[in-house]
Amino acid sequence: MKKKLALYLLAAAFLCIILFSAWQLFGIYFEYHQGESTYDDLTQYAVTPSPSPTLPPEATPVPDDTVWPEVDFDALKAINSDVVAWIYLEDTHINYPVVQGTDNEYYLNRLYNRKGNGAGSIFMDFRNSGKFTDRNSILYGHRMNNGTMFANLSNYSNREFFDEHPYILIITPDAKYKAEVFSAYIANTTYNSWDTVFDGDDKYLEWLEGLRARSYFSRDVEFSPESRVVTLSTCTYEFENARFIVHALLHEIK
Repeated sequence: MKKKLALYLLAAAFLCIILFSAWQLFGIYFEYHQGESTYDDLTQYAVTPSPSPTLPPEATPVPDDTVWPEVDFDALKAINSDVVAWIYLEDTHINYPVVQGTDNEYYLNRLYNRKGNGAGSIFMDFRNSGKFTDRNSILYGHRMNNGTMFANLSNYSNREFFDEHPYILIITPDAKYKAEVFSAYIANTTYNSWDTVFDGDDKYLEWLEGLRARSYFSRDVEFSPESRVVTLSTCTYEFENARFIVHALLHEIK
């Protein structure tokens, strides 16, 4: 009798574990689905180019034949006044609004509409101006297992992708930028990749050359004290506190 009772209790325990695991998996699936659905609905606020012309990696000066997403910032800002930009990278899932909070925690687990979700948002560092006028404007996003948010940044570790996707498009309510990718690498959070303040022009130029030196691959871009860059940052798992970083030189399109 005691043996049967022990077996029943053991079976019940296993059943509880299975049900709890299933509940957790369902919660993760539901959250992923909710995040994807919310961002898929953004098609009513941003019409993206399809197909888009291929941008030749050797193009200099910056080519002017790009088809830009058409973004309704008035509608987006009516949903959330924290929306500051739109980011688009051809052939990837990166096609999102960019928000900016008062810290770098709030949008880690909130969608662009402020609703709680593990997918979070693409968000700008709270230290930045919000207008891409700083020497280094920083954007963060999760590396989601379903390939969304900033997961596709790691494609820049592939030489072919690096060569064929030299530009990331960034649109704000006031300006358009082609961000020319010149560096991609894995960084530790102790690196200076996220610096925003520099002690003079020489230190800034030295910092830029350091970013280029870290890159898997090289692209011939010219730096000056007036250069502005955007840094895209996401998690990666090669070691503790690893981040995949992409740096791009901003070209404002008049």
